[in-house]
Amino acid sequence: MVDTSITNIKGVRCASGMIGIKANGADDAALFVVDQKAAYAGVFTTNQFKSACVESASERLHAGKSVQAVLITSGNANAGTGLEGRADTELLAAAVAKEVGCHADEVIVLHTGVIGIPLHAARLIEHIPSLVGTLSDQPKAGIDVARAMMTTDTVPKTALRKVVLHGKKYTVGGVAKGAGMIHPRLATMLSVIITDAPVHALALQVALAKAVRTSFNAISVDGDTSPNDSVILLATGEGDLLTAEDDEFKVFCAALDEVANDLAQMIVRDAEGATKFLEIEVLHAVSQQDAEQIAATVATSPLVKTAFYGEDFNPGRIISAVGRSGVTIAWEHLTMQIGGQIVFQDGKFREVSPDEAQSVMVQKDIVITIDLGQDEARCRFFTCDLTHDYVSINAEYTT
Repeated sequence: MVDTSITNIKGVRCASGMIGIKANGADDAALFVVDQKAAYAGVFTTNQFKSACVESASERLHAGKSVQAVLITSGNANAGTGLEGRADTELLAAAVAKEVGCHADEVIVLHTGVIGIPLHAARLIEHIPSLVGTLSDQPKAGIDVARAMMTTDTVPKTALRKVVLHGKKYTVGGVAKGAGMIHPRLATMLSVIITDAPVHALALQVALAKAVRTSFNAISVDGDTSPNDSVILLATGEGDLLTAEDDEFKVFCAALDEVANDLAQMIVRDAEGATKFLEIEVLHAVSQQDAEQIAATVATSPLVKTAFYGEDFNPGRIISAVGRSGVTIAWEHLTMQIGGQIVFQDGKFREVSPDEAQSVMVQKDIVITIDLGQDEARCRFFTCDLTHDYVSINAEYTT
């Protein structure tokens, strides 16, 4: 993982540590600092119930602020905590700014954890100087911050890509957390992505929105979204800034897309209790909306997800989900495959031998291809099975 550490990006330092949120004394703070103020882009949850940190980060984005630091705290979502909660977020931002040497509105603070519990940030402030004092550009520091962000995650999530723009080499790298309460627009996940490429803030927002659509907004674990979901993208490069009209913009977007997709798929693979990674591919739909609607309906069906957990070959559950998606289907044109086995064609199910069915269901990674045979729109969506462990983890989350 050292090769994918975000500190491999020039000018990025990280620190992780305990500031007093988690009762077990585990690391509960992750700090990212860039050497110079960075252009800032962000995408946030569409849940109308928003955490104080989402409100704060959104206001900085809309005000066109540059950013020099991002603090992520784990263990308390600081959501549903009223004006006191917002004050807590800003108190932490001011404390980091004081130590880093920037303005408070140049610090993004994000929270993750239990909803509805007051944060009482005043008790945490005394730990900020020591946290800032451990900032490091060593690869281990970039892995440790990814670990400090975790709640029910079991592994830290990091990704990195190199990119050449106008003959110069740059890096795009990111970290993410998320394992449950995952569903598009967005989910219980946080991600910080940084590049040393010189990209204009407006172009950065365009690139991030595009990347999120096919990555963090194309995954689902359980159909739920949280008040805290955020994806932050910072660009620290100086000089001639890349714009959306630049020929090299597509090159930058491709690298960003790859980093975002890596992180998004890691979230699904680390989903709470998951044993199967499912890729849903919808082809030849009439519109992008139709393709995404079908994929999301299949991905969130408890009957589909539990069938894969039990390794029960049951294509009828998938076809039924397609049928209730709200999309008009030409059944005589639809072909569906599970793990490469054609299971539905010419308006009817095809017989699959027990041995063929079993060979598909024992796989850990399974592709479901739904070809509507109507037009050219398509999408990919990633999900997982639904297991006993998922129920146990979420039945005991606060106890």
